[in-house]
Order: sequence, then structure tokens, then C-alpha cells
Amino acid sequence: MTGEKSVAACTFCGQPITGESPEQSNPCDYCSSLSGGYPHLINLTEAIAGVAVGYVEGATYPQILLSIARFLLARNDDKLCGLATIVAHLACEVAIERSLSDAFARKRDQSFEDALADILNGYNLANDKVRNLYTSVTGDGIQEQPFWGNFIRSAKRRDNIIRKGLIVGRTDAEETIKTASDFLAHLTKS
Repeated sequence: MTGEKSVAACTFCGQPITGESPEQSNPCDYCSSLSGGYPHLINLTEAIAGVAVGYVEGATYPQILLSIARFLLARNDDKLCGLATIVAHLACEVAIERSLSDAFARKRDQSFEDALADILNGYNLANDKVRNLYTSVTGDGIQEQPFWGNFIRSAKRRDNIIRKGLIVGRTDAEETIKTASDFLAHLTKS
């Protein structure tokens, strides 16, 4: 990595962007994303080694993902706030998929789980259909928890980051990570 020059790249498609300053994002010539590009590299190996290595034994994937989201936020680079938000929500979705799988295993109904996995388009509890399924299978009225309003707001933010290239700030990313942490803590109690 030493001696390599960072090149601005579209944060959506990864194509190089030339002639752009980090302060002003222009639409990508390749995919037209308004997310813009910037000369910044995050070494994922560093993120995983620095954050996840201490958790390998006994940690769940959601815990490791949330640690990576915290690591990204701690980089003090506002351009990583959106990525930290996405990773925190990924931790929640992985935890929900695992919870549903465990609930089906307790009910000894693998065929039903397999059929539902083909129908579901994700495990985001902000989706009413997914939440209703989760609640009926697990008996957990998660939508009654104090963090629920923040979770729904954060899920919309995450969707806008992915679909529209929304740039989020540190305060929003911190709220997402706090909410995801509360969400995961609730699931481990249930």
C-alpha cells in the first residue's frame, strides 16, 4: 500500500473519477450516481483485523458487523457514515435471519423455513410483512420496544443511502449504531 496514489472513485459503481476535488462531487460519467467519488481508501483487512480478530471466538456475525460499523465511524471520515449505517443494518438483518432460522428449528419445520426463504426478499423488520412473520414465528413484539421508532427512521435512512445516494452525517450514523446495538441486545434477551 505504501507509495500507491489514491484515485477518486464513484462510491456507487467504483469507476475512477478524474478531475474531481473531494469537496465537490460530480455525477459519475459511468453510472450517473450522485454519490460522487473521493480519494479515500479504507483497508477492509485493517477493519476486520483491528475490530473482529478479538471477537472471532464466541462472537456472532451480527456482533462482528456492528463492531466494523463502529470502526468505520471511529475513522472520523464523514464519508464513511453511510457505510457505517449500512453495515449496522446488515448486522440487524443477519440477526433476524438467524432468529427466524432458530425459531423454525425449535418448531422442527425446515420445509416451511425453506419455502419462506424463497418468498422473502430480505430480513429487514422495517418491512411490515417480514416483521409480521417474525412476530408470529417468534412471539416477539419487537415493534413495542423503545428503540423501534429510531429503528424505522434508520431503516428509511439506510434505504435512501443505497437507493438514492443519500449522504448522511455523523449524528445520523451514531443514532443508527446505537439503535442497532439496542436491537441486537433485545434479540439476545428474547
